[in-house]
Amino acid sequence: MTTPEGAERRVLSYGGGMMLVQFTFRAPTVTPLHRHPHEQIGYVVTGMLDLMMDGHPVTRLTAGSSYYVAPNVMHGIVTHEPTIVVDCFTPIRDEFL
Repeated sequence: MTTPEGAERRVLSYGGGMMLVQFTFRAPTVTPLHRHPHEQIGYVVTGMLDLMMDGHPVTRLTAGSSYYVAPNVMHGIVTHEPTIVVDCFTPIRDEFL
């Protein structure tokens, strides 16, 4: 599946109340600020991005970095090179299935 921003989204696994999703971004890619009711933990597999999150300074993340986004918090990213991110969501994001 391709996101509106042109990233490739691949559901890796899901069950119970959790979902694991891989995103492959070109550079530069800007995901608009958005919010959702899901908790989200992300891991940057490769690449470099800036994480923008309400109430926090912009944070530069590189391969090996991780982050947490609480439910309903505005957030978005800007990639600076081709980037792969793996995100875990709870509960499952039904719109990704």
